Amino acid sequence: MAAPVRAPLAIVLLALIAPALRAQEREPVEFVLDAMARHPIVFLGDVHPLAEPKRILADVIDRQDPAMPIDVLALEVASEQQPVIDRYLASSPEDTTLLLENPRTLRAHWGASAEYLGVYRAVWRWNRAHPGRAMRIVASDIRGWPIAPLTESMASGGFANRDEWMARQFAGFVRRNPGSRILVFMGGYHGLAIGGGEVTVGRSTARFERWFGGWLRDDQVPLYTILVDARQDGGHGATRVFDQLAASAVGRNFATVLTPETDAVERPMHDVRADGYRLGFWPERFALRHAVDAMIVLDRTTPITPVSAP
Repeated sequence: MAAPVRAPLAIVLLALIAPALRAQEREPVEFVLDAMARHPIVFLGDVHPLAEPKRILADVIDRQDPAMPIDVLALEVASEQQPVIDRYLASSPEDTTLLLENPRTLRAHWGASAEYLGVYRAVWRWNRAHPGRAMRIVASDIRGWPIAPLTESMASGGFANRDEWMARQFAGFVRRNPGSRILVFMGGYHGLAIGGGEVTVGRSTARFERWFGGWLRDDQVPLYTILVDARQDGGHGATRVFDQLAASAVGRNFATVLTPETDAVERPMHDVRADGYRLGFWPERFALRHAVDAMIVLDRTTPITPVSAP
């Protein structure tokens, strides 16, 4: 008797995951708006080189319900930039040169972009149209980030400590502002609510216990996390769950809640490797839906549009 033909594991996983999630697919902006209506604090992940996450966020701000508006937008911007942001939001007429001349407000180390500027402009427009329910933008990264390390150990150690410091700072803000409806916009890894990782810069390695989302969970801060994932330089996503979903969603962008079917992907995270840099995740095996609540799958993307100071 001939041996049975075994389907590749990726095909088996896809067969398990795709039908259950396809029924739950939503348009990304509507999905985020619905999450904001149901949860006091929502984390929306960024993919730094891509325009789409910023456009989704700007559309969320434009289309939000005036009866249940977002009170605070927390950005992955170094905290010392807060006075610049406040001056911009108070400017009349709008003065974007305040941001362009301080490109750290636009996360210049990832490439200051028209799309990130568009997020600020969406808040400015909202505030002018709704002066009684104006949004705040809070620079929620640690002071001075990104640091200019003198040694490899400073670089790895700063990375390893950063999420705890950000989370402590953010948790304090939440306690000082009870009842605020908050939307957090940071690189997607920061939203992971379980596990930690190991970062290597050159010859220096540092391990960390939690990401931003995990420290907040430990501190009893409620966080509904929407991970945004897309193809990286290597052709795969940041997660293997994305790889499976995107295989049946060619050219489509959508949001979905993660269900138990995604648990079939036992090692959900791809390590990150670049020249002289590696980021690994631990534990390697866990259910992604225990670390994030939902995912926006981007299989149709465009790069950010660079801007420069005037």
